[in-house]
Amino acid sequence: MTEELDGRLTRKGELARQRILESALRLFGDRGYEETTMREIAAEAGYSPGLTYRYFASKEELVLVLYQNLDEELDQYTRELPPTSLSERLHQTLSQQLTLLAPYRGVFSALFGTTLNPHSKVGVFGASAAEIRRRARKSYLRVIQGAKDAPREAQREDLATVLYGAHMALVLFWLIDQSKNAARTRLFLAFLCDVLKLMQPVLWLSPVRQSLARLATIIGPLLGDERYQDEDYQSNEVSL
Repeated sequence: MTEELDGRLTRKGELARQRILESALRLFGDRGYEETTMREIAAEAGYSPGLTYRYFASKEELVLVLYQNLDEELDQYTRELPPTSLSERLHQTLSQQLTLLAPYRGVFSALFGTTLNPHSKVGVFGASAAEIRRRARKSYLRVIQGAKDAPREAQREDLATVLYGAHMALVLFWLIDQSKNAARTRLFLAFLCDVLKLMQPVLWLSPVRQSLARLATIIGPLLGDERYQDEDYQSNEVSL
């Protein structure tokens, strides 16, 4: 039985899919990603391997679904943010990201080396996660656009890329932070927001504007900035 109706999962099918995902993430955190097999995931969920493969074709797909779910939750959160200052909206967004990630810290710790490998199918900077990165970056553009003190429109795209880069840096720091209750991560978060607050009044100045654009050009291809592609730079030297 496929648990599908007109191409859509039934309620029973949705529950089975969620159970398999939760079982996989639990095993990844307990045993490690590489060591866990799809057969073990099926047994943990209480389903046959055949049924499990109907919902998820591979371990990689399970991880990508986790990325997608987290991205969708953050995207929805940014749509509901009140129109306060940009630094406040950034602080709320990054805090929410840490809250969403907290239940999966063991999973991401087990995936640490794999997720940072751009050649891995579950690499956060790899091709499989490209659409997720594009959508996440747009969430930060929304954070900027909805702020009472949003910068000039010409700078918003560059700033969105840089803020999404700050998001990635914070998550990486959180994963290696051994302080109690991730206290250092919270300090890092506050520091990032304070730096943004200090920068805002001078963003319009030519040297600052050009530096922001230069940084966006460098990191943009990695972070889903559709204005830039890696191949655009392969034949050009970067002038220092």
